[in-house]
Amino acid sequence: MKTTIVLGLMNSGSGAVHDYLSSRTDFYSPFGTSEFKLCVDPMGLDNVYVNCYENFSFFNPSNSIDEFIKYIKKIQNYIVYETYGKGKKLFRQNLDKSTKEFVNKITDIYYYGNPEFSNFKINSFESLYLKLIKKRYNFFKVRIPAKKEVFINESIKYIEKIILYNLNKKKISLNSNVVLNQAANIFNPIRSSQYFKNRKIIIVTRDPRDMFSSMKKRKSKGPPSYDVQLFIKWYKKCFDNIAFKKAIKNKLKLNIKYENFINKFEQENRKICKFLNVKTDFKFKKDFYPKFNLDESKKNLYKSKKYLTENENLLIKKYLSKYLQW
Repeated sequence: MKTTIVLGLMNSGSGAVHDYLSSRTDFYSPFGTSEFKLCVDPMGLDNVYVNCYENFSFFNPSNSIDEFIKYIKKIQNYIVYETYGKGKKLFRQNLDKSTKEFVNKITDIYYYGNPEFSNFKINSFESLYLKLIKKRYNFFKVRIPAKKEVFINESIKYIEKIILYNLNKKKISLNSNVVLNQAANIFNPIRSSQYFKNRKIIIVTRDPRDMFSSMKKRKSKGPPSYDVQLFIKWYKKCFDNIAFKKAIKNKLKLNIKYENFINKFEQENRKICKFLNVKTDFKFKKDFYPKFNLDESKKNLYKSKKYLTENENLLIKKYLSKYLQW
């Protein structure tokens, strides 16, 4: 299985690139157009890795694994709406069992204890109950992680199992192409994608004026969509990230400008197909929704000319000049 991960900041246009690949008959899309963020959400798999091996302390692995298990219990029932009014679960399987098996395999030693910080993790009712009976219970599972190599190998198996289940398949060929939306951390794309087989990463960037315009119009809640000066500071922090700059030259990664992808589709498509080692000639699936539509995507270009004030346009052009794409 070959995995293509499409990444972009909010309102970057990365969804168009993902939709294009998802619509092709030679690509599997296990989660449709939805984002697969199990690895990169704040309580996700990559956070567990960091706290086990890069930010290790005696209780960091235990706490991050505990939070990961709680996160899985929530996300396994997460509903997505690819068409208006029609919701479905993002994950076909119940993740509890496979996650429990995974956690057992990445744990070298475990025991139950009651470290001081764990008292802050229980609710007020549980705390009062323990005080009334004047007992200390060893309720917190302390885990010492297995070797890093074991963690990564088991993570790859775990993620592959989830993908195959969503595809309703037990196995696919080594040459099969799978595309995932936002499945890694754009600010550290190489490390955060190490849990995927044979992965390649496409990072999509967009002119910051149009990004802010889209955020402002949609009233996006994640980024600072309501203040242009705050947006400028936020944007600089994002793209001045050291790990992101190092990743630019990595052979696993291809950078695509959204404007070029739409305006010079044939040229950019050749670049993408060469990078992914797939044919430039393609057919679209008949039943895939929403199918990639180049003409519709063109309507999203240069909207900042219409929706931003003259002052907002001037400020972004002045302070983010090196990031402009048109």
